[in-house]
Amino acid sequence: MARPILYIHGVAAVGGAERDLLALLRTLARLDWEPHVACPSEGPLAKLMVQAGVLLHPMVFPPWRKWFSPLIRWLAIKKLRTLLEQLKPALIHVNDIWWVPQTLAAVGGRPGLRIPVVAHVRQEIEPEKVRRYRLHELDGVIAISRHVERALIAGGVDQGTVRTIYSGVELLRSDAGMPDRTEICRSLAVSDEAVLLGTVAHLFPRKGYDVMLKALPGIIRTAPAVHYVIIGTGDGGYEQRLRALSAELGISDHVHFVGFQEDVKPFLGALSCYVHPARMEGFGIAVVEALAAGKAVVATNVGGLPEVVEEGETGLLVAPDDPCALTAAVLSLLRDDGRRRIMGERAVKWVHDRFDLRASVTAMERFYQEVLSAHRNRT
Repeated sequence: MARPILYIHGVAAVGGAERDLLALLRTLARLDWEPHVACPSEGPLAKLMVQAGVLLHPMVFPPWRKWFSPLIRWLAIKKLRTLLEQLKPALIHVNDIWWVPQTLAAVGGRPGLRIPVVAHVRQEIEPEKVRRYRLHELDGVIAISRHVERALIAGGVDQGTVRTIYSGVELLRSDAGMPDRTEICRSLAVSDEAVLLGTVAHLFPRKGYDVMLKALPGIIRTAPAVHYVIIGTGDGGYEQRLRALSAELGISDHVHFVGFQEDVKPFLGALSCYVHPARMEGFGIAVVEALAAGKAVVATNVGGLPEVVEEGETGLLVAPDDPCALTAAVLSLLRDDGRRRIMGERAVKWVHDRFDLRASVTAMERFYQEVLSAHRNRT
């Protein structure tokens, strides 16, 4: 009989963490697990959860450390505790660190709620945040990369309770073909001859979009057909600053904000090169998706990205916050079609060997079983 498992996620928008969770839920063995998700009911994530056949429990999780949080978070904890008493899940999986304190508060101190809790750590994390978010109290911790795993252990998480499980992507069949590039160019109102670069990420300063915009004038001077596609939503104020920076640099006609896309594959397929200029990145699922689409990648040498991109084999790594380095790396690939093609071929094989979705989900299910077994032995 399938055991109920509750996933907790407090963001309504869809980015890398949410796409990864959706992929996990769509692939999870339903004969073994009955997935439920507690998340906001408004926004694209809830809609996609329902489409994936997941049982949705509308819930809002206030920020834990904001000044107003103590006034309202107890209501969220009470609502979550009521859900746990009704659902009685075998396991709770918190999809990012921000909602761990609320979850532990809902579970703790109630003899009838002895439910093991695991949490996903999806971003670079300073060791001091481990205790701030009570990660050392969890039954299991999933690190998105080895880089993140080392930081967790340094912060006090027991080595026996943490696992690095790389996020996986579903690989396109070799006969599936890539989406029509002409349609993407038409949607952007650019020529079929345009050279497209792109980034898929939430619009936040840590993603480094502004660094790429500063690199673009140097790229366009050498390759005037280049256009940069920004795929994602997020911080409205940051988006306005990016638009203003594009105008200031005189490149507005070469920058395209296309917002949230339920399916990013058509855009990735249309790119000549994928660029990921992040200042911080725990892993980079969008980079894996670009590699799976057969694209050479230029990314920053931060966080878990060196575990995703093989330097010189599937892409190039540059220092963060360095527009000149981005310009040079992108131009070096645009000038050499043969090198880009070979990198793209290697990228597909690399993803197949290292980031296959089914292998990732199998590893996750194995970890769930380990956590449940250890919990039974303790109780």
